[in-house]
Amino acid sequence: MLFFRSLAVVLSVLSVCAVTFAEVVKDNSFLIEEAYNQEAGVVQFIQSYQYMDPAHEWTYNFTNEIPITDETHQFSYVIPVMKLNGVEEETQVGDVLLNYRYQLLNTELVAIAPRFTLIVPTGDYKKGFGNGVVGFQFNQAVSLTLNEKWTNHWNAGFTYTPDAKNSDGDTASVFGFNFGTSVIYNVTPKTNLLCEFAFNNAESVVAQDTKASESTYYIVPGIRTAFDVGQETEVVPGIGALLGLGPSAVEHERGVFVYLSIESKLW
Repeated sequence: MLFFRSLAVVLSVLSVCAVTFAEVVKDNSFLIEEAYNQEAGVVQFIQSYQYMDPAHEWTYNFTNEIPITDETHQFSYVIPVMKLNGVEEETQVGDVLLNYRYQLLNTELVAIAPRFTLIVPTGDYKKGFGNGVVGFQFNQAVSLTLNEKWTNHWNAGFTYTPDAKNSDGDTASVFGFNFGTSVIYNVTPKTNLLCEFAFNNAESVVAQDTKASESTYYIVPGIRTAFDVGQETEVVPGIGALLGLGPSAVEHERGVFVYLSIESKLW
């Protein structure tokens, strides 16, 4: 009983402190999702560009986040355009993602938002730009406001693609999972330093009913800032370095991540 009374006192103090925090940027991190849906009438357009060495591969993503009536329900789509190693001088659209995200909780201290995704086979699997079939993805985002300067975000999820195809038309059901976290320090309410860790494990089809697994580990230090354009629009540019860890470090994987968000109130 004493424990629960003490816990209630601590939570009450934290809640009082939280309401005094200055309003800070609540945007997506670079590789990590923050668990905040769009407010009613506010849409967000996100562009990101990721370039990796030594593979000399790059990916550009265009994302549009749209609230459904209010912040409880959100629809978004992601259109990837990529240049892959081994596909000389050719750039194509990959598999498009259609996302639904539910704002399960959003308090001054904690936000929770699970995401459910349908992966549409728009990419050319014969050239390695997609899986050739419909896939499914789930991601759980949790955001923690530690104090007025520090915020912590966590992601965990998986991807499942039944009967995925490789460039030769061989099929196998592939599975992948992801885990990541980011720590954000508010230099000012509008300028943030970020440090992210992202882990991904993905299977690929190598022959009929045969698959291989590959993991990547990245740490991403970066910076973002926000400024207002008029009274209804906020622009958030950012840049980060992608540094390989573990097996990714052995392969000397490194790159750059460029981010641009435009958030506007439409109604």
